[in-house]
Amino acid sequence: MDAPLPRVLAILVAHDGAAWLEASLTALLAQDHPDLEVLAVDNGSTDGSRAILLEHLDEEDVLVAERDLGFGAAVSMALDASRAGEAEHVLFLHDDCVLAPDAVSQLAFHLAADDRLAVVGAKLVDWDDPRRLQSVGWSVDLTGRADSGLEADELDQGQRDQVHRALYVSTAAMLVRRSAFEELGRFDRRYHLFRDDLDLCWRAWLAGWDVEVVPAAVGRHQASASNYQRLGQTAFLGPRYFAERNTLATLLKNYGLLRLLVVLPLFLVVGVAKILGFIATRRLSDAWQTLRAWAWNVVHLRETRRLRAAVQASRQRSDGELRDLFAKVAPRLRAYGEAVGEWVAGSDLELDRPTEGPTDEPQTATHRLVAYVRSHPVSTAALVLGALGLVIALPLLGGGQLRGGELAPWPASPRAFLDDYVSSWHDVGGIGTSRSPSPAQAVLAVVHVLAFGSSWLAPRLLLLGALPLAWIVALRAGAFVTEKRVPRVAAATAYVLSPPALTALITGRIGTLVVVVALPGLLAAYATAMRADAAPDDAWRATAAAAIVAAVAIAFEPPFLLAFLAWLVVALGLAAGLGPSRRVRKKVVVRVLATGVGTFLLLFPWSVSLFAGDSPVLGGVSPVGADAQPFTQWLLMAPELLGVPGVVAGVGFLLAGLLGVVFGFSRRPLAVTALWAVALLGIFAAWGLGRAGEDAWAWPGLPLVFVAGALSGLLVIAMATAGPQLAAHSFGWRQVAAGTTTFAITAGLAVSAASLLDDPWSAFVVGEPALPAFIAVEEPEAGDFRVLVLADEDGVVEWDVTGPGGPTMASYGVPVPRRFVDAVRSDIEDVVSGADPGAAGRLGLFNIRYVVVPEAGRSDELGQVLGDQLDLEPQPVAEGQVLRVTGWLPRATFLPDEAVDTVVRRGEVSRGSQEVALEREGGAARFVGDTDVPGSVLVSEIATTAWEAHADGRRLELATQDGLLRFDVAEPADRIVVEHAHQGRRSVLVAVQLFVFLIALSLMLRPPRFAQESRR
Repeated sequence: MDAPLPRVLAILVAHDGAAWLEASLTALLAQDHPDLEVLAVDNGSTDGSRAILLEHLDEEDVLVAERDLGFGAAVSMALDASRAGEAEHVLFLHDDCVLAPDAVSQLAFHLAADDRLAVVGAKLVDWDDPRRLQSVGWSVDLTGRADSGLEADELDQGQRDQVHRALYVSTAAMLVRRSAFEELGRFDRRYHLFRDDLDLCWRAWLAGWDVEVVPAAVGRHQASASNYQRLGQTAFLGPRYFAERNTLATLLKNYGLLRLLVVLPLFLVVGVAKILGFIATRRLSDAWQTLRAWAWNVVHLRETRRLRAAVQASRQRSDGELRDLFAKVAPRLRAYGEAVGEWVAGSDLELDRPTEGPTDEPQTATHRLVAYVRSHPVSTAALVLGALGLVIALPLLGGGQLRGGELAPWPASPRAFLDDYVSSWHDVGGIGTSRSPSPAQAVLAVVHVLAFGSSWLAPRLLLLGALPLAWIVALRAGAFVTEKRVPRVAAATAYVLSPPALTALITGRIGTLVVVVALPGLLAAYATAMRADAAPDDAWRATAAAAIVAAVAIAFEPPFLLAFLAWLVVALGLAAGLGPSRRVRKKVVVRVLATGVGTFLLLFPWSVSLFAGDSPVLGGVSPVGADAQPFTQWLLMAPELLGVPGVVAGVGFLLAGLLGVVFGFSRRPLAVTALWAVALLGIFAAWGLGRAGEDAWAWPGLPLVFVAGALSGLLVIAMATAGPQLAAHSFGWRQVAAGTTTFAITAGLAVSAASLLDDPWSAFVVGEPALPAFIAVEEPEAGDFRVLVLADEDGVVEWDVTGPGGPTMASYGVPVPRRFVDAVRSDIEDVVSGADPGAAGRLGLFNIRYVVVPEAGRSDELGQVLGDQLDLEPQPVAEGQVLRVTGWLPRATFLPDEAVDTVVRRGEVSRGSQEVALEREGGAARFVGDTDVPGSVLVSEIATTAWEAHADGRRLELATQDGLLRFDVAEPADRIVVEHAHQGRRSVLVAVQLFVFLIALSLMLRPPRFAQESRR
């Protein structure tokens, strides 16, 4: 360095860094660079930093900002000051970075020696342990994740001391060519802190400049802002907020258009996965910071576009030319995958330690594969099951609607679920009711949101994602029995491939699938909540989780309530005998009671209907096809139900339960006894429901889910306890029993898996609308109307009333009003029996515009009786049969007095009557219109006192017509309003329910008061 070094202006930005500022400033003033000027900016400090600056520098060399401007704005403040001078190079320095004495000289020499350089940076080491490297230049992957290229806690042994190019260097100790810095437009002042170095250096590369790391220049860096060690906006808003916010803004500004179109979707996918990961691991602050960061970019998009235009206008290099400067995205995705895999496998538990001493590396591919399977049972099982699931799912991945079983076509937007759930009048399914819908309707809206609002993805995510999620939950729940992974993997796999789980899947029983997912999670939560020695935070977190999981399970499958109540009674009995003291037992009892009360409140007000006379718990089910069958078939989980794999699949479960007694009873007598009690109760319940046939109040396969769960739990116990006992005895009946059970389970799982490969989706339809398309097309012009769907099933005509779009998943959990069904049933029976050729005319009063017979439901007899109806007009269709009801009425209609007389006298609408449809206004439960003559308003909904009508402000008296709403209008009116009047009350109830849910969720994810107590 014989040539004279250029003048350097050092700008030290200080903000509440008094703890490190003294050392940083002293080292800066001790630099050996011969021509160094120092300016300091006190960036809104409140901790005495200003006094330290004034102690070491002249007053005119200390600039004061009364508030925290951010790093970039503070730098600009210094450069714009008169004391900035004309130095060729500018050094940026953080107040928590101590430079080696020759650091500035080293940086200045390399910057002056190469005209292509715009930025150089120092090697940074740890403040407390200078042997540890912090950074020697940085890179990012395609989605903006920063990568230092260093190993964790990598020691500085000179291995990184070569001068090299880097995508960017830290502003903690950065030297820039002043002319280039001004040409690039300085820092983006919006950034405040974090990623301003990435943005500046990236723009320098694009403009044709280079960026270099000079390891000979060394700085000790505290990185206090990243570690929450300084106050201010960083600690208040969070470092992740600034990092995520500024990273996305940098990507939007600096990528070329084509690359941005590829990167932005990937960024969003990775970001959503990251947010879900934060939520799953209870890092709610990080999840919230990430969402706020995205929102900031949306709000400031216009300014970002302006800055992007300037960057792209000065571009001298393509994205491809900078490819080598970027890190690879694959390691990041692999790291995420490994982290998720560890979480699924239970990495938070102390796992079996590997044997000590040297081990021989497997030589052949087969040996390596076997070794991998033994050491990675979770990932191996996940890969095998994932491949099987993908093959099985292929027939359902075609375009169009997916429907079958309880799965109906999904609405276009999640709002369809939420709007109907919040409304006091629920008619999304075509038939209106004021009874509270199941909260399952709101949960499905969340599923729709998680599916990115896609009506194609949501039903497939719900159906095909249930068993993989159940596998993960069961795998985690198994950790309460054993830390060993192989028993947990085996039991979880057996559980999700059990006959009831597979039958629920291929018959589309969504409620039962939710129970399959919830059951192991609920048992795991209770295992923690009922532990007498559980820490308060863990116990209450588990209590809240149990309440939420139980509420979801009951919302989707109301008969689950009976099992839940039975378990509460048993749990209270057990809790009364647990713990070393009365005080501890009382705490456990309180938590058990809190679970029951919490579940009821989470489901309120719908939970009230669970105890009513027409409770959905005992509301009956769709035909199950299970006649009285021998008890042994239920014992082996092999009843003659659609989709059950057969006897072989159930034998292994029974043997696993017996093996659990053999090996586990001496070690875990209470657990083995309880699991067998659940299994036997489930078998007897399924047998009883099967004998009830069509009168069963629940699907007989539902109790078998409990049987499968209990026997899978016994399998975990057997596998976890068998090893020492088998090793302690010579070959005999124990080994034979273990081998036989293993073979039976393996064979059963193979049979179950094979059954999924043999056309498992016969109950589903893909890509075919439930109703002819022209019917839905008519709705905007014709207004609301209903459709009667008829199908001849072996001589018995089944019927359903739906909206013009056909069945919709948005109506899941909405109770069908029995009064409406009873009112319309007699007219439908008259139509299909042919007893009254004029019966179809009465259907018009119920807002039924079309009668549809699907092709699969056609029969000559049904076609004949429909053809004989006087008020049905056949419509031309390619398949099935469609007939239009000639005298149908809109949902809300004004009829003049003469037409009303006909309706009252004959119970049907006369042809040519001058009806006028009232229009919907502001929701499902409000209709408006006017009239010039006296008459009546007929509303095709069941008459209840919750409906009100006003004509020019005058209240109209409620009457009825065939059980439907009728309001007589005695004189002309300019404005008639008919509405359901309880919307305010419904809104309050939903708000309370949401409040209770947020309390339970916050308690489940992070109970701060109990957490603090446990740390004392």
